[in-house]
Amino acid sequence: MSNSEQRIATETALELLTNQQRRQILRRVADTPDGTTVDQLTQHLRGADSLQPDGNGSVEHRGIELHHIHLPKLQEANVVEYDTDQGTVHRGREFQDVLSLLEVIEDHREDTSTSIS
Repeated sequence: MSNSEQRIATETALELLTNQQRRQILRRVADTPDGTTVDQLTQHLRGADSLQPDGNGSVEHRGIELHHIHLPKLQEANVVEYDTDQGTVHRGREFQDVLSLLEVIEDHREDTSTSIS
């Protein structure tokens, strides 16, 4: 990586990961190396919501948040490439760095909960 290309700031990556829906989006994109569609993401989030005790908001509301908030934030940070015309989402230049950070956080949480038991 050249000096002219900046890596994503840790603060930016952490801010993106504070939202559960964005973490779910990252996991889904990680599971679909050839990309996914907004419809598939919406269905994935619907399924994840049904497993959450505090699952709030309708499917339509989740779809609106996905389209207008979460995907644009992830795209702005170059974590995903979001084609609004085609309705597709692919991994962006910074995807792997943010996914790696998410995995470290999740691994740490698992290690911590295991050591407490």
